Amino acid sequence: MKLAAPDYVVLIVDDMDRALKFYTDILGLRLGHRSGDYAQFDTGVTRLAFYTRGAMAKTLGIALQQPAVDAPAFEIGFKVTDVDAAFAELIERGAAPVASPTTRAWGQRTAYVRDPDGHLIELAQDLRSS
Repeated sequence: MKLAAPDYVVLIVDDMDRALKFYTDILGLRLGHRSGDYAQFDTGVTRLAFYTRGAMAKTLGIALQQPAVDAPAFEIGFKVTDVDAAFAELIERGAAPVASPTTRAWGQRTAYVRDPDGHLIELAQDLRSS
């Protein structure tokens, strides 16, 4: 077996309408389609999608607990040309700040916000190519 590049990433959300509002109105992503408890954005080669916690629980046949806000399991990273401006704009639009823009030893400047379900969103600016 050989796995290729990820085709899609699905975030489990508690409230689909709330999640869609955040990702379209605050982050500015374009909704590709929605079908009941599933929604998908037009994000290029690797698609970003949502599935409600209740629907995923039915799919798996097990109960799913909401993760603790202070114990994130992963982050979604977006490249930006100016992390300071992007962070300030997202905060102004209503995103919850987690970590202000910081220059990292690996050659990036990064900042973090959190979506309404607690998922971390990283903004990353490559400094080597700036």
